Amino acid sequence: MATESSSPQLSQADNQNPRHLAPKGDITIFEAGEFKDSLTKLFTNDGLVSLDLSAVARVDTAAIQLLLAAKKQNRMFVSGISEDLQSRLHRLGFAGSLSE
Repeated sequence: MATESSSPQLSQADNQNPRHLAPKGDITIFEAGEFKDSLTKLFTNDGLVSLDLSAVARVDTAAIQLLLAAKKQNRMFVSGISEDLQSRLHRLGFAGSLSE
């Protein structure tokens, strides 16, 4: 089953909230560099930042690695986590959730 890859649209909520990132489309190895840059920019803000994954269609292990590394900052709230992503995390041995 072939699916058409969609380029991610990584935005800080249309520049209205620099502490919020809401990527859209796929986040795979092909988009990892842009996603990492967006996360790095997000963490230049002080305090709690948020990441909304509800519009993300597909992730791979490269994206999961970036998400888990960002979560280690202990100041990121993650919402919109799909059951598929949560299942992948569990299969990879991560018992906790990104949203914890």
